[in-house]
Amino acid sequence: MTQTTSLIKNSFQEIAANHPLWNHDFLHRCQTGDLLLPDIQILAVQMYKFSKEFNRILAGILSCCTDETAQLVILENLFDEMGQGNIRQSHPELFRRFTRALGIDDDTLAALPTAPETRALIETYLKIPRQYGYIPALAAVCYASEGIVSSLYTQLYQGIVGAAPLPKESLIFFELHIDVDDSHAAKLAAVIEPRINLMDEFEQIQLAITEAMDARTEFFNGIQRQIFNYGFSQDSWLLFK
Repeated sequence: MTQTTSLIKNSFQEIAANHPLWNHDFLHRCQTGDLLLPDIQILAVQMYKFSKEFNRILAGILSCCTDETAQLVILENLFDEMGQGNIRQSHPELFRRFTRALGIDDDTLAALPTAPETRALIETYLKIPRQYGYIPALAAVCYASEGIVSSLYTQLYQGIVGAAPLPKESLIFFELHIDVDDSHAAKLAAVIEPRINLMDEFEQIQLAITEAMDARTEFFNGIQRQIFNYGFSQDSWLLFK
């Protein structure tokens, strides 16, 4: 790695590492064990709504990508998301093991609405390749998703297990992402960094990463909003969106 490449990589990592997301009250509540089962159920539904769209996000980047080497890395990531050809090991199915353990059956999960903040997070990732191109879009996935998932999901995992005694097999989705996504990020970074040739592209990557991090922060604002509405009314958490 050249000094220039190292500086580029560090600058992108710093955008994510220094983002206000990490000071979010919901993550603080995960760390302090201040979550209840309905809080986790609200989180789980909206996380699923985003997670099941991640294949479309990768496919959208692939559709804009003209570089064969980059295409291969995207396809490998997509193949992993789809369980490497085993639908029972696909990441959406692994997540449904978690929601079932929380008492949310598949029909209910599918019927529950996507919160506006969750929809905005999905749309942010879907629009980035069209708005900025495939390199900034890959950077958003690399530095604002795959590159932060291990740390983010470790905190969420801590909050989940503190709120609900769940069987270990229901938490495979989280354990897999905590252990594996750093390698996905490394492969994406290896594609991105040598292809940054222009200052305009550098700035577009910074914007893409920032927009993705901002949207994820709003996602957690949406979780907090739903928890507040549920706590204020004491009606079923299923009513809130």
